[in-house]
Amino acid sequence: MTREEGGGALRKLADDVMVLGNGFFNYYVVGKKEAAVVECGTMAGAAIFARQWEELADKPRIKYLVAPHSHFDHVCGIPLLKQLFPEARVVASATADKIMSREKIVKAMFANDREVSRAYVRAGFLKEEPKPQVETLDVELVVDEGDALEIEPGVRLEILEAPGHTPCSIALYYEKEGMMFTSDAAGYPVDEDLISPVFFQDYDLYVETLQRLMTYPTQAVGVAHGVIPEGQKVEEFYRRTLEATEQAFAFIADRLNQGASDDELAQELYHRFIRGGMAYYSRDTMLSSEMLLIRSVRRKLQGTDGKGGS
Repeated sequence: MTREEGGGALRKLADDVMVLGNGFFNYYVVGKKEAAVVECGTMAGAAIFARQWEELADKPRIKYLVAPHSHFDHVCGIPLLKQLFPEARVVASATADKIMSREKIVKAMFANDREVSRAYVRAGFLKEEPKPQVETLDVELVVDEGDALEIEPGVRLEILEAPGHTPCSIALYYEKEGMMFTSDAAGYPVDEDLISPVFFQDYDLYVETLQRLMTYPTQAVGVAHGVIPEGQKVEEFYRRTLEATEQAFAFIADRLNQGASDDELAQELYHRFIRGGMAYYSRDTMLSSEMLLIRSVRRKLQGTDGKGGS
């Protein structure tokens, strides 16, 4: 089954790390006998994960489901994953926990999630839409900077704060295999030619997080979406991400100085960045995301910051 058919990215990154999903969204299974699933995705993505999981001959016992931040496309798959792995504990930051416990926010998350499911059905990736029945998304283990998930002997994921995309973002470092699971903290590598920067919370924090992640010896970057940088591509990926971030900031700042309206600029950014897997999200959702980039640039130009934003 190809990526375009909704399958695709089931392979090993290391002896004890598998990647599942369809490439538009990547799920990482870390561990051999016992394991953590890093990233929870959408309901549509989780349905594809479940289909792939059934095909595996040797399945580890899943101890943890890690939600690196609280955007809908990283948490709405939790109900289906919990059906697959009822004993697994949902892991997230304290800030993500607060967001995911609010019924109004969770309702809005699943409204966006349903749009992705419908798009996957239209594309033939799924036969029918998953039907979640939840009001909140319960975090069962809150983690913070300096904590670690001890998965099984020799498999340890170090927790790092990774703000800039959101204030609730964490990254996870697997030192033994030299893997950094960044979620969206390092942008969205849409393809070999385009990295979409996502400094929704704060531009400076986003750059600081990127620069910090670059200091860790890394053989693979576990991005949530798109092409997974490996080996010699890692350094190039981080460099290109920083360049894309700086270029996007300069472009937005220039257009604002030219008097472009927010709506007009959001449309321009949509056509510039929304490709690949992001094209399966609703247009309104992605335009709202581009508005966050614009606001982040405006805050920096005005000398304020988004460190307390959601």
